This record gives sequence, C-alpha cells and structure tokens, in this order.
Amino acid sequence: MSAEINIYGPICRGTWEKEFLPYLQEEFPNYKFNLTSKCSDKLELAEAITSGIKFDMLLDVAAGELREDFMPANLATPMNDMMQKHGIDPSKFQEGFLDAVTIDGDIYLLPYSNSNYVMYYNKSLFDRFGVEYPWNGMTWDEAIELANKITRNEDGTAYIGLWMSTEHYLRVNQFSQGFVDPNTTTATLNNDNFRTIFQKLFYENSRNPVMQARAKEKFFGHSDFNRDYVIAMYVYTTGWIRTYETSLPPEWGAVSVPVFEKGGPGVQTYAKYTGLTSTSQNPDAVMQVIKYLTSDEFQTMRTRQGEMTVLADKQIQDQYFADDDRFDDETRKQLVEAVSFNRFAPSRPFHQFDEVVIEGAFAQDVIPEIVRGNMDVNTALQQAEEIANADLKAEAEKVQ
Repeated sequence: MSAEINIYGPICRGTWEKEFLPYLQEEFPNYKFNLTSKCSDKLELAEAITSGIKFDMLLDVAAGELREDFMPANLATPMNDMMQKHGIDPSKFQEGFLDAVTIDGDIYLLPYSNSNYVMYYNKSLFDRFGVEYPWNGMTWDEAIELANKITRNEDGTAYIGLWMSTEHYLRVNQFSQGFVDPNTTTATLNNDNFRTIFQKLFYENSRNPVMQARAKEKFFGHSDFNRDYVIAMYVYTTGWIRTYETSLPPEWGAVSVPVFEKGGPGVQTYAKYTGLTSTSQNPDAVMQVIKYLTSDEFQTMRTRQGEMTVLADKQIQDQYFADDDRFDDETRKQLVEAVSFNRFAPSRPFHQFDEVVIEGAFAQDVIPEIVRGNMDVNTALQQAEEIANADLKAEAEKVQ
C-alpha cells in the first residue's frame, strides 16, 4: 500500500526531520510525508486551510488547540470507529490523557508524548545560603517555608526562593479548574479553587518585601532562574531536562511539583497529540501512522531518549532517559521519581477562549499586582473576572 500524507501542526521542521521522519520512513517505506509547519513555514491554520492543501493528519497539537483552532475550522473529526478498525485500544493510555480531547464520547486526538511538570532547583543557591534541598512530595506550605529561607537581598541582588511559569501552571492547575463556562462563554474565575491557588502561590509566597520590591522593578520570568540564577526553585515543564546544558543552571536538580495537601494530585497532563483530519483522503494510512506513534515500540524508543510516554505500561515509563549517556543511573532514577511521584489531576474543562483569560486577565492584569503587594486575592479574582468577561465578549463577537 502506498499513500501520500499531508500533515499540519506546530512542530518545527528540524524536530520533525530528526525525531519523526526517519522512523516513519523506515516503518512506512511506501508512504510520502509532506509537512506544513506552523513553526517553520510561519503558516497559521487559516492560511494553511486556504492554501488548498487537503490535510490528512495533525501533529504536535495541544489539547487546548482542539477547541481553540481545529474544531472551529471543522478540521478535526471523531476517531472512535477508525481506532476500533485499526486496533487502537484507548485503555492503553494513562488516565487523563484522553479526557482532554474527548467531547460527548467522541475521541478527536490521540496523545504520543507528555511534558510533565517538575520543580527545578538551583543547588548552588541552596549551598550558598546553607539551606536544605527540596524533596519529592513537598506541600506548597513546605515549599514556601523553604523559599523564605532563600529570599533576601545580598550585595544589591534580590534572590527569590520560589516562582513558576504562571501561565503554564494555570493551564494544568491541580484543582482542574476551568476558565470559561462553555454554556455562557463567561469567565469562571471568582471561586474557591482559584482563591486557594492565588492565596497560596501568589499571595503567601510573596509577602517578603524583597520579593515585592523586585516584582515592582521587574516581574519574574524564565531567565531569572536559568540565566541570571536569582530564583532558587522554579516550576516548569520537563522539556528543559532534554536541553539542560542551555536551559538550566549548571548545578540543578528536580523534584515533584508541590501539592496542596499530602497525597494530593499533581498537575494535569500536558501532552502532544496527533489526529486524523476531516479532509483526509487517506484515512486508513493515517490511522496506521497514528497506531505506530502510539505503539509500545515507538513509545519505548522515545521514552529512552527522554520524551515521557503516554502509555500506562510502567515498564516503559521507567525507561525515561535510559539511552541518554549524560545521566548516570542515580541521576536518571531521581528524574524518574520526580516526574512520576504525583498522580495526574483530572483534566479541566476546555474552551475555545481559555487563553484569552490565562494570558490576559490573569497573567497581565492581576497576578503581578498581588505579588507586588498592591491587591488582595478577593479583589484580584473579582477584577479578573470582570476583565475576562469583557475580553470574552469581544472575542465571541469576532467569530459570530
């Protein structure tokens, strides 16, 4: 059987040519693969669709993009019947991965890799200030207490104990709280779940005057942890581990994301997905490719290279970074423990306009003000909901 498969997705061409194309060409020598890359070709979905290409397959898609981009464009299609036809068993995946891409019982995408979250830490700062390293299973209270031993101003430099990529954390928040009511397209922000998150992570974590002063001068970001080395602990995805030479401090470690109470859930899944399109002219060929990408063989190979598997098979999970000679057995064991210590939180409800809220009212308008000491949590959530509702109304009007 021969086939030509046109693929669209955010994946960069370099990643595609290194990590996917050679394996697919070997497995499917009679298939021709054509990639249109949002990353490399600078082609947004609307432009890609009007280009005249009939896409067969989606690759490197996040769960949120399903509702934000591909459903409105009528490019996604239910895969249940084709999964059954090609022997793809949904029970093989870890719990939570399919929830995010299942609508009214229909599965629209299948996961092939996951970036879990960890709390990175800069060993040099802990050593410098004589503070013990963080550990797996910490609560947020314990992490904040540890952070307070670090936060200080020394020789004109503000050192901060704990921060995170706020937008990333909110997307996978541990209460599985959504952002937009699907029935009314109004914000769902002023509630106890977000109140707990904001009180602990953004208010209680920022009562130190040194932290507030630094936030007023310049708000926190990745570079404070991995370039300027002034943040001791930072919550972010496991993506940094694969490129740690350029992404992390010279002396780094990683532990599980703190939890709100002992034994509580970690963050939600943060997977990359692939799927069949509604316009595919080669659906059976596409499903064979998807079956391979989710197979034990491909998943094991990717896991050993440092991409977390989406499969429930613990033997595959435990092979994380097994082929990476940069890590000795003890370091690799610590990484496996850090990424697998917490169970995943259930998937939150997704909406087409979630990012309007996350990147707007939350990240830009109220979180910085809480940290700077200019706003209390209740006021922040009330104000965020008002801002978000105005933004959501404007976005909804654009698509009418």
